[in-house]
Amino acid sequence: MANDILDPRSFPRPSLNGGADTGAATGGSGGSTGGITTISPEARIEGAKISHCHTLHVAGRLVDVTLTDIKILEVAEGGHFEGNCKVESMRVSGKASGTIEVSGTLSVGETGQIDGTIRYGRINIADGGSVTGTLQSGSPPHMQ
Repeated sequence: MANDILDPRSFPRPSLNGGADTGAATGGSGGSTGGITTISPEARIEGAKISHCHTLHVAGRLVDVTLTDIKILEVAEGGHFEGNCKVESMRVSGKASGTIEVSGTLSVGETGQIDGTIRYGRINIADGGSVTGTLQSGSPPHMQ
């Protein structure tokens, strides 16, 4: 029965402001906020590639992970990211390490710790936040 098949675009999706986005995704740079993918505090993912999500919220552990086509990476307090990522924006309240490229703003919260080879467009570090490693300001040529 063809009528029993549901179109996933018809389901409400969470938006960045906590409400629901009830419309289907729009193409281009239009008003689509995308969804939030959450790695729960109990989860541990190792040796994976994660791509094509608007916001990745990490409350658990990602180890030896490569991220591509992610707009916003959030590492929550108690969360841990270890690997390679190319993102537009990153907020760290937990721990992050590896090769990290942020074309926009890298924000490190009071409890945030980031270590590795880090390239960023802009950086904000709160009192208590820690950033160590090789730092380079300015977006790489291949990032937009």
